[in-house]
Amino acid sequence: MSDQPTEKDFIRVFSDVFQFKNKPILSGSEFDDCAALRLDSFSKNISLESLTFSTDTVRESSDFPSGMTFFQKGWMAAAVNLSDLAAMGSKPVAFLFSAGLPAGFTLENAKDLARGIQECVSFFGAEVIGGDTEFCDELTITGTVIGISENKNLILRKGAKPDDLLCVTGFLGSAGVALSGLLGQIGEANASAEFLKNLTEPFSRVFEGEMLAKSGAVNSMIDTSDGLASSVYELSALSGVFFEIDEQRLPLDAEALEILSDHLKNQNEQNEKNEQNETEMTDEQIAAAARSLLIHEALYTGGDYELLFTIPSDKLSFIEELFQKFNEGAAGRFDSLSSNGKSGRYPCKFTVIGKAIAENENVILRHTGLNSQRQPLMKLGYDSFTKYI
Repeated sequence: MSDQPTEKDFIRVFSDVFQFKNKPILSGSEFDDCAALRLDSFSKNISLESLTFSTDTVRESSDFPSGMTFFQKGWMAAAVNLSDLAAMGSKPVAFLFSAGLPAGFTLENAKDLARGIQECVSFFGAEVIGGDTEFCDELTITGTVIGISENKNLILRKGAKPDDLLCVTGFLGSAGVALSGLLGQIGEANASAEFLKNLTEPFSRVFEGEMLAKSGAVNSMIDTSDGLASSVYELSALSGVFFEIDEQRLPLDAEALEILSDHLKNQNEQNEKNEQNETEMTDEQIAAAARSLLIHEALYTGGDYELLFTIPSDKLSFIEELFQKFNEGAAGRFDSLSSNGKSGRYPCKFTVIGKAIAENENVILRHTGLNSQRQPLMKLGYDSFTKYI
């Protein structure tokens, strides 16, 4: 008799983790062939005018670096889908997933995977309502999230207007640095376990997206999952405007800069030992080089899952007040997470990084000493087929 668990064994484990607690769920798909939601139950809190949907796939070979736990893989599978709803300002209510499980995948692995999905989904106020399992050559998870929204609150990628301010939440480039750390390219030992969660437990800006949608002040929005530059080009193409980004304004995390600085220092010392350096880099030069590396990560690598949005300049003070009140009221929100503490989760800052311009290309303002120079913004970013666009 084979020790390999059957599909029904995995379904039982998943069902034990996903305990339905909300009245909108009439039945979950562990009992019936499909799940059922009561749409009228949402009308008490919101005028239900639109259902929003998104689906996304993650898999072992391209999305899960070595060292990630099954809890983190489950969390990521949910988070990448929730981020798409966040970018429209929609409220998530339900999540389904299909899991391709490889040989050797155990029931304990399944339980940990389900716990990651459950904690992420429930934290943002939604329910896991069903899914499917299948044998696969590698762990592959396709998630589908369902949200609700009022039509007036939906934010699209198109809608940016000339002279709009270009803003972004959180920090940029941290996920790229975390990936380099996990891959051993810059010394994983220099990165804290909490910092690595920038990559392994991406945090969808669902609450911030809902807040921005209700504000009525945002003209366009997208998440930065494929990199800042790629997201800027998406907004530009759909809105018919172009943007100027100021590299000095990009929000960079202090720990990410420290990790890169330590890497460059170690590299410099090693080159000296091997007599490969003609001149030793000063601390100032190392700091400048680390910043330059992080700016490149911020622009062209994915995985940050922040929100990039545009607002009229006269709405800036209003949005600043919204974020201040949001952060004051969110202090205890993260206590429910077993893995809280990721850099940038709370408080959530936002930064004006540029503006819409009346030109025919997207540009970046580069700075060298007291001098600045406008250069074309390269159209690069993460792409699952080519790795870079």
